[in-house]
Amino acid sequence: AVVSTQSTGGVAVAGVATLYTTSLPAQCKKRQACVSYKSSRLRESFTARASIEYHGEYFMTGRDFLEAWTSDDFYEKPKIELYDSEYETMIESTRMDLEFNALFTTTALISYPDYVFLRSVLLRPDDLSVQSFQMLDLNLDGQVTPDEYYDLYKMFTKNDETSDPSVHLKTTLRVLLFDRDDSGSIDLEKFGNLLRDVQTNCLQAEFNRFRSKDSEDDRISVQGFMRAVLRRTKVTPIQRARFIDKSEVYKAIDEVSFDQFKSMIALINNFSDFEVAVRMYQIAKKPLSKAVFKRAAYVCSGEVLDDTIIDLLFFVFDEAGDGHLSHSEFVNVMRKMETSVSSAQKAKDDPGSIGLGSYFRKCIRNEMIKLYA
Repeated sequence: AVVSTQSTGGVAVAGVATLYTTSLPAQCKKRQACVSYKSSRLRESFTARASIEYHGEYFMTGRDFLEAWTSDDFYEKPKIELYDSEYETMIESTRMDLEFNALFTTTALISYPDYVFLRSVLLRPDDLSVQSFQMLDLNLDGQVTPDEYYDLYKMFTKNDETSDPSVHLKTTLRVLLFDRDDSGSIDLEKFGNLLRDVQTNCLQAEFNRFRSKDSEDDRISVQGFMRAVLRRTKVTPIQRARFIDKSEVYKAIDEVSFDQFKSMIALINNFSDFEVAVRMYQIAKKPLSKAVFKRAAYVCSGEVLDDTIIDLLFFVFDEAGDGHLSHSEFVNVMRKMETSVSSAQKAKDDPGSIGLGSYFRKCIRNEMIKLYA
């Protein structure tokens, strides 16, 4: 059964399961029929984790998105079906003053294409933001319009070949990007702000997942830090347990700060560049020293890894105990990055068993080829 809502002072609250009929709002009438999305494992995962339904279309709230991003477990949420007035209130109440932080409130509405787009930008290194923007800017005029953004939606729908924004229900991201009346556009600066706010909120949520309940400071345990790092790799459960066990006996530090965690994730997101930077050591069959490791991390990610974090990584991954890291000890473990934070969900979330970011970029590339062919 679908759980409906009742309005109390303009705020949607969960009510009892009930059946009802409502008239379609003006936008939904203009759509003539609800947009139908193509079936995929990613679509099924989104539908299961979304908690809002409105006229046959599912939406995530900001909280749903963060939970999906940080969870390793598959789960299905009960659905809250909105009245027209409740949907309109949630859209109209978008806090423009919060900028893109408004995406992560409990009243935000995130559609399936929004979900794929947001996850894809989370997996892009920061220095590729210009290329990501240009992939959206189809006519390369330095501005992304609603029509250009919704051209991407054709990749996911069965019955929309027009890329007309009026065919789609408004979402919080759409309002933040293009204003309430679709009169706005995105420039590179605004796109950079989107990347910054999305990445910061998701990293903070992931960090908080491993944070001790009794910790007053913004810190996590060493074991929590290693779990957060290792869940982004394809190491076996036995390997993961061995690495975490080693971190438990490490006594040099007890906790890891958010800034230290953020620097490490930046390295992970740019790990292909890191591998290229240290390849000469692999060819020469020379192990990595801490100084070389720190320098390569900075060159590739722009972040200065704290010496205590480097010491921890060497302690955990240095299988030979010689104070250095060989290619097999660290690079081979870390190079096979999951394209999704949730390693347990890769098979379910990943259409065709390819990376989500690669899937998104491939779709955009194909659409651009068709457009300019």
